[in-house]
Amino acid sequence: MINPGSLTAEQIVLVQSESHLLKNVNEEVVQQITGEGFHVIMITSNQPSVILSKMYARANINLEKVYFIDTISNYALGKNEQDTEDTDFISNPGDLTEIGIALTKALDKYADKEVCIVLDSISTMLIYVSSAKVSKFLHYLTNKIRLADHHGVLFAAKNGLDPGFMLQLTTFVDDIIED
Repeated sequence: MINPGSLTAEQIVLVQSESHLLKNVNEEVVQQITGEGFHVIMITSNQPSVILSKMYARANINLEKVYFIDTISNYALGKNEQDTEDTDFISNPGDLTEIGIALTKALDKYADKEVCIVLDSISTMLIYVSSAKVSKFLHYLTNKIRLADHHGVLFAAKNGLDPGFMLQLTTFVDDIIED
């Protein structure tokens, strides 16, 4: 599956997996990253943070090392969840500015820690936002990761991205792992 150490050897990695396996790959990657001592900032538009928290707890992932930027719960529930110590709730998955602000806040919280920013998933973001806007956001995100000297993992469904978009995306990442 995923070669241990490869996620942190390069700064930013794109992990492509069959869509029905993304949830399992997410769990495996977060377990690996936290196991290597990193704090994870999980930007999720694919699964609500409450679902991921339960999944991670069952996998014995240290939840104290995971911070969520949850872009889907408020949108799906139709109400505003209150932010918690370990979760920022975004109004909807298409609000890229709000996601960027929440990311800056999370990075400030972990300023003196080893951090890996995980985006789950590009494929889901494309449901809510045009590919041009997602591409601009990913360019912003990957540069923010590099400038802060952190690491990043971007998830996408295998064969789920337009070839032109994929070509652009490959210029933003250091490695592509296909699961």
